[in-house]
Amino acid sequence: MEPQQPEHSTVSQHSEQPDKPLGRGLEQISHLFLTQKNNFQRAREEPPVPLPEPQGLQAPSRAHSVRTILLRQSTSITKNQLVDVLKDSRGAFEEELRVMDLFVPCPPHSAIDLLALNSANQLTVIDLETRVDDALVMRGLAHCEWLQRNFVNIRRMYPGQTIELSSPIQLFLIAPRFSAVVQTAARQLTPLKIHWVRYHTFDIGSTTGVFFEPVACE
Repeated sequence: MEPQQPEHSTVSQHSEQPDKPLGRGLEQISHLFLTQKNNFQRAREEPPVPLPEPQGLQAPSRAHSVRTILLRQSTSITKNQLVDVLKDSRGAFEEELRVMDLFVPCPPHSAIDLLALNSANQLTVIDLETRVDDALVMRGLAHCEWLQRNFVNIRRMYPGQTIELSSPIQLFLIAPRFSAVVQTAARQLTPLKIHWVRYHTFDIGSTTGVFFEPVACE
């Protein structure tokens, strides 16, 4: 009778053998457990990705921020400065109004401050004052009458301009304010229609801003 081998030798033989194959069906799904294990390991090693903020809680972009400033009324603007603003600001109070000339002499009257054409090539007189002065209406009317009597000279003075002489002359009067008396009297002037424009000036830092406001004659 052969001597019986010690039990520990059997255990040693099993430890040296390769792993047993997985049972039927487990081989096909074993990679799922390995993938989850690898993903979990990477998740622990990689830093967390910050979640995007909700749309309603995002801070406003600097490019879209609104800045509010305080406007202080100014009275330091001169007549020449107003003329320069109108000369360089096409359509300041009427679309497509283009200035042809400045300080057009009208003897024996004072000069027309700005002579312009509108989109219909209609002659337009623009006279202005930096104070309340009812004489501004008389000056504007005198300029319109002078142009009517000198259409031939006007065409000779501006040969490159197309001027519609069959249309009535437009008159724009610009001032900081207009008296009720002069506006009431102007309603009797037919068929001429006067366009009243009130201007406002503001100090914006080292710059003076000008705002033109058409005024309805009531």
